[in-house]
Amino acid sequence: MAVVKRIALITGGGNGLGRAIAHALARQDVSIVLADLKEDDAWKVLDEIGQADTGLALGGDISNPETSESWVNASVKAFGRLDILVNCAATYLVDRFMEISPERWDKVFAVNTKGAFFCLQAAARAMIPNGFGRIVQVSTPASRLGFPDFASYGASKAAMDSVVRSAALTLAPHGITVNQIVPGRMTGGMIAGLEQELSKLSGKSEAELEEGRTKALPMKRRVTPEEVAEAVLWLTSDAAAYVTCERFNFTGGMELT
Repeated sequence: MAVVKRIALITGGGNGLGRAIAHALARQDVSIVLADLKEDDAWKVLDEIGQADTGLALGGDISNPETSESWVNASVKAFGRLDILVNCAATYLVDRFMEISPERWDKVFAVNTKGAFFCLQAAARAMIPNGFGRIVQVSTPASRLGFPDFASYGASKAAMDSVVRSAALTLAPHGITVNQIVPGRMTGGMIAGLEQELSKLSGKSEAELEEGRTKALPMKRRVTPEEVAEAVLWLTSDAAAYVTCERFNFTGGMELT
């Protein structure tokens, strides 16, 4: 019997962790749909993984629920179904706690909470008729730990922590698992320029901040996107069919400090 390829939609797939996950899943012969704010970046990744002719790249802003619904619809139209959603798309703003404005708060929640929720919901609707699905939501240590300069980011991700629990309970009877991966301080990716922004607030140099933040980790190094991507491979495999509502930390022991 021929093995049927699985179909994966990765949001925020044009760089960083999303890119690493695309590479990892492609090695398992998964057909890839990459959605990103910058469609050109998504096409570049498809070319890297050898799926420029067979995969699908989509552009758009996930903060608009109609966008994520269109991503799911396009995936189903192109491949007949959707098996895997990896929700990597996210944003952050660095603000002193007492200086966060309503506008900047809403901007972060529009992507990380509203956008992520409605993308998950749209994917679940496509998966339910098939009785199978794997949903992986990217979270952050900031959803549980206090970081004063990231209050909006941590709060937006904490809201999705709750959504994952609700989704896991709702979708389990349909053969759909919902889990989280939690990268800590990661090389590259969305927050590659974080030290530059923190430098403006603290007055310390970027190099000093990067060194200090890395040394503060019990493992004394940052996690790579490729290491985190390996967890996605397992969570989307048949081996993890009975695993749902779990949180997989890749934080180097950050929670222990």
